[in-house]
Amino acid sequence: MTRTAPQVRRRASRNAFDCTLCRELLDAGVSPEQGADFDTGIYDYEYEHASNLYRVAAPVDAVHSILAGTVKIVKAEPTGNQRIVRVLRTGDIAEVECISSPTFEHTAIAAGSVHACRIPIAWFRQGLAGSVRMQMLLLQQSLAALKETETWFSRLTARATPIRTRTAQLLLRLRIDAGDRILRFNVDEMGAILNIRPETVSRVLSDFGRLGIVAKERGSVTAQLYFRGNIAALEKFAQGI
Repeated sequence: MTRTAPQVRRRASRNAFDCTLCRELLDAGVSPEQGADFDTGIYDYEYEHASNLYRVAAPVDAVHSILAGTVKIVKAEPTGNQRIVRVLRTGDIAEVECISSPTFEHTAIAAGSVHACRIPIAWFRQGLAGSVRMQMLLLQQSLAALKETETWFSRLTARATPIRTRTAQLLLRLRIDAGDRILRFNVDEMGAILNIRPETVSRVLSDFGRLGIVAKERGSVTAQLYFRGNIAALEKFAQGI
């Protein structure tokens, strides 16, 4: 559930966009009739940790371009549990598979603070129809989303692969940019992703902690959201070494 409404960071400017998607939309051509509304219709939003960018079954009224931060894409299972099916990072477009759908198929939840650009779906579809570059961008995003989903459902859940190896692979996929900070999901979430019991996740993480491979981040308000990792060691475990 959303804790607070997203905060407007700034109104989008036609002269200076942080958002690649917005720049492509402008290059695709905004009609004179839309020109006056373009600046007021597109906003950058700040979503706090655990806030929803959108919810499953809600009408698809906008496209979200992730400018900074990490977003969990969650699917509800028949049992009532929620499973993370992929993670979005800076530069990704949320829910690209729903561009032509009436409703969202998943729920998008901010993991930490997220900065996202929200573009009305009607403008996006119009730009997509008139721009080969936007069509290629969407195709690239769709292929990346398919590859990411395939990885989460096949490689990370492969029971033939040792649990430590899969856990290390998951931690590396949750790495923030090129540093040693790793997004810290709870053991229930990690267990659902890896298709193992939460107790097993906890045991592996404890083992990694004793080996100095991961450590809980300390000294900040958001410390509970991240690990600090020995990336070289995790890469060795991820390769089964």
